[in-house]
Amino acid sequence: MAKVHPTAVVSPEADLADDAVVGALAVVEGPVRLDSGAEVGPHAFVTGRTRIGARTRIFPHAVLGVAPQMLGFDGRTTELLIGEDNIIREHASIHVGTPAGGGCTRIGDGNMIMNHVHVAHDCQIGSHCVLAGYAGMGGHVVIEDYVVLGGFTGVHQFVRVGESAFTGGNSMVGKDVPPFAKVAGDRAHFVGVNRINLERRGFERERIDVIKHAFFILFQSKLRFVDACKRVEEECADSQDVHQLLEFLRSTQRGFVR
Repeated sequence: MAKVHPTAVVSPEADLADDAVVGALAVVEGPVRLDSGAEVGPHAFVTGRTRIGARTRIFPHAVLGVAPQMLGFDGRTTELLIGEDNIIREHASIHVGTPAGGGCTRIGDGNMIMNHVHVAHDCQIGSHCVLAGYAGMGGHVVIEDYVVLGGFTGVHQFVRVGESAFTGGNSMVGKDVPPFAKVAGDRAHFVGVNRINLERRGFERERIDVIKHAFFILFQSKLRFVDACKRVEEECADSQDVHQLLEFLRSTQRGFVR
């Protein structure tokens, strides 16, 4: 049987795994699902059609699964799906999706979501990301795997942040951030390749150097984008990382940071 503190409030609709934990004065409201080993800390509030994956830990005063902060939301039932092995720290807020945005906010596995982070409706967060304190994402943001958002980063709605990208603290991100890039500033601009992240992931030096060469051609050669892409394809034809980068840049709807 789940370990529920006597002062916690748990809805009869909730579905708690036998080894789930709900702390003192926490509230689990509605058809929430807590998978094996999930923990809801003291004073946290989890509501709605929300699923918390195995071994995910929710710290005090986090608020998960509430209605989106948007005008015109009609109250229709939507979802928040959170994967396994996440850490969600104090005062983080993560909202359900909207019908127009696909109806679901998703968070992958193994993420660190620090204090006061806000994840708005319909965001799609990958796995193994670090979202530092007070970072905020508008609706429909896509954060790919292994991303690090520096503290107080603001990400405009509908922006995509590519795999292994990094934003410096206080960055204001209004356009897509390419995979493997470091960006910083207001408005955010490209400052280099995120070498440290890639090294930690086990990328070899030669592999990183190819990515750096592609960015040099794309952002510093002064070639037109179409011509720069053609040159990158010619010179980096064997790199799957570069193909991923080009596909990301070519598919942008908002433009990209450079």
